[in-house]
This record gives sequence, C-alpha cells and structure tokens, in this order.
Amino acid sequence: LSSYALARTTTSFKKWRKRGRKITKKFANWAKHCPSNNTHIVLLLRAEDASLFATKSKKKREIAEQAFNAAILGANNSGFVNVAAIASERAADFYNNIGQDDQFSKCIAQAYQFYFKWGAYGKCECIAKKHP
Repeated sequence: LSSYALARTTTSFKKWRKRGRKITKKFANWAKHCPSNNTHIVLLLRAEDASLFATKSKKKREIAEQAFNAAILGANNSGFVNVAAIASERAADFYNNIGQDDQFSKCIAQAYQFYFKWGAYGKCECIAKKHP
C-alpha cells in the first residue's frame, strides 16, 4: 500500500508503481498456496493500482471498484477485520477522489465500524473528527 501511496504523491510514479506491482505479484503467488490469508490483500493491491488511473479510465475505475469491494468482503469473511478496515478506508478515499460522495460516505462509515470492531478506537476518533 505504501508503494502505491508514494506513486500517488511523489514525482517517482513509475518507480513506486513498479514496486507496488512487484509486491502484488508476490502476494498473488502466496495466495495460490493460502488463499484465505492472501487473496484479499491481492485484491486490495490491485484496487490501489487501478485507482491510480481511475480519473482517466472508466475501465480502471470499474476494476478498482470491484477489487475494493471484493477485498473488503474477502478480508471480513476470512476474519481479517483489520484489513477490511484499511480496505474500506482506502475505498472511501478512492470514491472521494472520483467525486462519488454517497459511496464515500458508505465506505468511511464501514471503515469506522471495522476499526471499532478491531479495537482501534483512536483511529475511530480520527475518522469521526475528520468526517463528522
């Protein structure tokens, strides 16, 4: 996730995207052997990759939406509430960036709920202050 964040915010887009894609491939290989522990991470990383181009490509936007939704569902179903929380927050940021306010509100509320369930009360407080 940090590689994609750096691709989004630094002048070294290609370098950081390449690193993010390399890490995604590693997780995809691990997911073949242990899907319940890794598939949701692969989906989250693919969503982040597609989201880099979401404002320029309808297809990338759709791929990102589907991957974020699948990552959240998969993480939650596999018992990884922490990953579901992070994926929900990243999806909220994605929807905010493309101007889909209803989806943003839904995802940020979902992130809050997952963080609360996980016991990350400080993070819940930050979300509540930032998005009252």
